[in-house]
Amino acid sequence: MAAVTRCNAPRLVIHAGFHKTGTTSIQAALQAHASQLSAHMAVQVLAGGPSALRDAAQAARQYSARPGGVTLRRLRLMLRLWAEGLALDPGQGLLLSSEDFAGHMPGNRGVQSYAAAPAIAATLAEALRQRFPAAEVRFVCTTRAPAPWLRSVHWQLAKHHHMTLDAAEFARLYAPAARMAPVLTALRQATDAPLHIAPLEAQARCRLGPVAALYDAAGLPPQLCAALPVLAAANTAPPGDLAQAFVALNRQDMPPEARQAAKAALLHPARNPVCLPPAPR
Repeated sequence: MAAVTRCNAPRLVIHAGFHKTGTTSIQAALQAHASQLSAHMAVQVLAGGPSALRDAAQAARQYSARPGGVTLRRLRLMLRLWAEGLALDPGQGLLLSSEDFAGHMPGNRGVQSYAAAPAIAATLAEALRQRFPAAEVRFVCTTRAPAPWLRSVHWQLAKHHHMTLDAAEFARLYAPAARMAPVLTALRQATDAPLHIAPLEAQARCRLGPVAALYDAAGLPPQLCAALPVLAAANTAPPGDLAQAFVALNRQDMPPEARQAAKAALLHPARNPVCLPPAPR
């Protein structure tokens, strides 16, 4: 069935990943621009967002790790509770960004790919349509070329003790996860919604960076976008290739505290102050 386009309907724009495609930069920009966007769009991201949104994101991750009736019902419930608490002004749309709504990052918690993403997106669209029947739901997916995406995901996972594959091994095992076109096709069909695909390589050339794809999908006035400040890219890779050194540490039998201290010592010249992230969820 063809997606229905509602003229002048508020747009609910959902950026649901994928991981390592500029998502941190997008969310930082949304938070920085939120006050200037508020006349047109409400902004929600996990950081500083309502607890109901974090609960829904957790349910999405759980579903991706253990897809089935039980986890799908929990996801549907958590999304319904979040949507019921979502208050928008008359005519106001929504900009939501969380890669958790694509599920766990491939390589984490036994997840091999983004196979769960279409079902998660469909459940999210269902909850929003029930809450705002007059609105138009749109999805944005940021993508990245396979080789740099695999390197970036491997680096992210190498920060944590469970990643013991080197970059070449990881790329060989997870190459299917980097082929996102089938997932995007399935997501478009599952949601019956417009889908905006935004390759990071192209979005990096935009003045505002990858967040511009969300603003295009939202139909924001050009003069508003032109007045928004530009932010530096967030969560960029450190200089040099630390992934292999981190993997070597992960392969050693050593106390967790010593491993983290060794990683911090390696990371310190590249990032000051040192701030290792929490383990992936």
